[in-house]
Amino acid sequence: MAGKKSTQIENDYRVHRVARMLSSGVTRSELLQYAANEWGVRTRATDEYISKARKLLKQDFDIDRRQFTAEMLAQYSSLSKEARKNGQLSVVLGCINSMAKIGQVLP
Repeated sequence: MAGKKSTQIENDYRVHRVARMLSSGVTRSELLQYAANEWGVRTRATDEYISKARKLLKQDFDIDRRQFTAEMLAQYSSLSKEARKNGQLSVVLGCINSMAKIGQVLP
């Protein structure tokens, strides 16, 4: 693909792919190597993908504190229900403690 301009669909795919890789701990040097091997792009193009991917990741977590709290409590509640079904009572207790901390019921 070297020397050929990618389509908007390809660009979007690449940005989202880089975002997933960043969120799983991949380093810039690993991204540069991956992009060169998979897409035939150079450092400058890869850095653009990285920049756009970081903005995308930031948008994912750019929510208000109350909304974030509600989502965290919902996730803990779901996890607690699943753990209770599987008899993992220590996990249930951990969820309850974490929910209490988030809700500022416990210090």
